[in-house]
Amino acid sequence: MKTKSLLITFYHSLLLALLTVSVSAAPEAEQADRKADLYTVQQGQRFIDEGRYRDAIREFTCVIEAQPTEVEGYRGRMEAELLLGQYSEAFREYARIVAFVLPVQPDAESTMLASYANRLASAPGDVPALTGASFTRWCLFDYPGTIHVINRLLELRPNDVYGNLFRGSSRVLQGASRADGAMDLERAIALAPRSPDVRYIVADAYTYGSEPDLGRAFAEATRALEWDLDTPRIHAIIAAGYNASGDLLAAATHINRHIELVTTELLPKAPLAPGNSFTLDLVAGRTYEIPIQAIVGDTISIATSSKDYWDTILVLFAPDGSPVLGSDDANAYFAAFDWVAEKAGTYRLRVTFFESVNTGELLVKRN
Repeated sequence: MKTKSLLITFYHSLLLALLTVSVSAAPEAEQADRKADLYTVQQGQRFIDEGRYRDAIREFTCVIEAQPTEVEGYRGRMEAELLLGQYSEAFREYARIVAFVLPVQPDAESTMLASYANRLASAPGDVPALTGASFTRWCLFDYPGTIHVINRLLELRPNDVYGNLFRGSSRVLQGASRADGAMDLERAIALAPRSPDVRYIVADAYTYGSEPDLGRAFAEATRALEWDLDTPRIHAIIAAGYNASGDLLAAATHINRHIELVTTELLPKAPLAPGNSFTLDLVAGRTYEIPIQAIVGDTISIATSSKDYWDTILVLFAPDGSPVLGSDDANAYFAAFDWVAEKAGTYRLRVTFFESVNTGELLVKRN
């Protein structure tokens, strides 16, 4: 009997090995089709409705792996992350939609809004739908629309951390009722005082609002970073504080970190001489490195612009490789600088769109 048991075990092991080889050797498209059959948007949404948000994230992750240019996987995972209080991850999810879905499906954002409108038409008190719909509008800079939806959410759940936080953010960013927005933000902090994600959204509001408070933003972003929220936007906010106080080297270090975090492809260019310019083709994750020749006392003058996107960021490295200057939002939301070279040699400029999720052309000009 023992011999028979061993043979059965052996054949089971052999069969498992053959199946494993068969699966691993299957074409990627076939494996994606299998995932599409096994993991569905509908099941992910059921997990959300049951309050099983981590299960929903796993389900939607598999949906995304099977269909990386379809919006619903990202939309569902974003919704689950919001309900878990992972606001930074949710915003990254929207960035992935911009990077990977919009180039293929330009109407993806309107599709999301229409889907939420349908859900709320049949269930006006659907908390996940109210949360997802308002966040989508916030990402699209529709702050009045965000506030309108969140007011409905807060009628149902006055102590909802997300609702207080993002209504406060929208009010401060819009600038129409900044005092009320500040009260909302403080309430969100009181409800979740140890959340780095809450501090991150507060810092964002005080950096990019119509009346910035860079000191408060710097303090909140620094706290979020100390609590291990190491994101590109956190570093951009901290850099804004350092640039405002005149600490250019510290600002350059943080802008360099921002660019490191978003770069998956670093492309070299030829040296850029005074009076010349480059038109750079950007896609998600792409950063360009441009040599800049200068002698002591030369003024290096750089301006960036784009007809495709309105936000750029850059860092300048000295000949010894150390970051000496970082620029973000110097000319409206475009990076630009005039800097006197302290050493002779080849400087290096790294430049991309802010958070590097957009596709388009970027113009870099040396005056």
